[in-house]
Amino acid sequence: MKKWFFALLLLLLLLPFAANAETWRVSPGGMTIAEALSLCADGDVVELAGGVYDETSETFPLTVTRAVTLCAAEGESPVIDVPAMQTGLRVEADGVTVQGVEIRLRRWGILAMGDDMTLEACRFILADPAWRVSSTAMWTAGIYRMTMRDCAFNGCGICLAGPPLRDNPEGKVAFTRLFEVGDDPEYFTTHTIENCTVNGKPLFYAASQPFVETPEDAGQIIVCDCGEVLVRNADVSDGSIGVSLVHNDHVTLENCRADRCGIFGLYVSFCEGGTMTDCVSTETNHGFDVRGCRNMVLENCAAIRCEQGLFFSKVYDSAMIRCVADGTGQGYFMAAGGGNALVGCSVIGCENGVKLQGEGSTLVCGCLIEGCTVCGVRLDGTPVTFTGNTLRANWVGVMAYGGASYEITDNRFEESKSCGLYLRDVAYSRVCGNTFTGTVGTSAQIVGKMNGSLWLDNGMDIPADFSAVTDGFGIGK
Repeated sequence: MKKWFFALLLLLLLLPFAANAETWRVSPGGMTIAEALSLCADGDVVELAGGVYDETSETFPLTVTRAVTLCAAEGESPVIDVPAMQTGLRVEADGVTVQGVEIRLRRWGILAMGDDMTLEACRFILADPAWRVSSTAMWTAGIYRMTMRDCAFNGCGICLAGPPLRDNPEGKVAFTRLFEVGDDPEYFTTHTIENCTVNGKPLFYAASQPFVETPEDAGQIIVCDCGEVLVRNADVSDGSIGVSLVHNDHVTLENCRADRCGIFGLYVSFCEGGTMTDCVSTETNHGFDVRGCRNMVLENCAAIRCEQGLFFSKVYDSAMIRCVADGTGQGYFMAAGGGNALVGCSVIGCENGVKLQGEGSTLVCGCLIEGCTVCGVRLDGTPVTFTGNTLRANWVGVMAYGGASYEITDNRFEESKSCGLYLRDVAYSRVCGNTFTGTVGTSAQIVGKMNGSLWLDNGMDIPADFSAVTDGFGIGK
């Protein structure tokens, strides 16, 4: 009886909105979508006739500030053609529905910031591969209870994240400087995603399960708030985020590919442990991206011709072992974490081969860093043990600065184009047992305060330049 009573009460409350709802009919050459949205009240319908809605008549982003339904007219196939570097729909209101619309994107299709959004029978297409980098069909920016049914994605996919990043994020883990990663699991687990495809393959979504083994034929994989997660032999190329594993206990990825993804290839955040083994990402924005995790091991993985290669942010007690970064912007990047290691890895033809920024104690050993056009290794305020590595034909071999303590021992600096080793304002560091051969420019340049550092038993082909040291240096130079 109580259930019937509350259902009747809800119906009575909704009837006035339904009775007063307006339907605004738009068409190319007629009323625009933007004009209709500006006139809408909650509960109204914006009905799109067939045709293309582009920047010749519409102003992007099309901002939705009321709980409206944006839908195709019966039997019609409207297309919203979004210009380069713009967002198609910016959804700020709760309770918005989009039905039967095709969105052609050249950056973002939908930015969703309102809860309880529904998408049904929509199609999203990356209109031009030239705009693939940073492209996505849809960002869910810290929203709850999205429903997505019978939607198709071609050359793109969806990205789940936390809310827009504030000016003062209070230590929140960031997502590409735009959104928080999302420390509330319900940003990821309260959605319904059914019968959707990415590049003709199933979009797999699982939440709050003790064990998940994902299908090998998935076009995109999203697993959130689960216990054990196994992803094996998946090819999730040509999407936005190929694999997204968030708030899980332990994750295993084996023999996966994520090529030409607009945001991230393989993305893991807020997970307590796991491995990625024999995985590859080629020509993707960020090949491998791990944030806010502990006890993660990447082994025999490769990022090739990516904008960014293998990335740790606020990651602790983790390692990359025998991985490869070839032709990427940043080869390996670590920031704001600690206790991590880079062991036996290769860097070939990157801009910065290894960049460590504001990390805790880190180990880099047994690595080959070759042909980097800016720096082979860039150590920014990160205490590092850097030992047994080979640096060959880099513009600068190692650049270390930021007042941290560095142990730079038993490395080979070969054929450095500008400078083998550059030190500036370091503290209590030890540089010993290194060899410099075939140097084109300067073997080593030491600048600023050394704060009790030592330089011992280094084999130089060109004498090191200590002329800019301001407080003396240790013995054996």
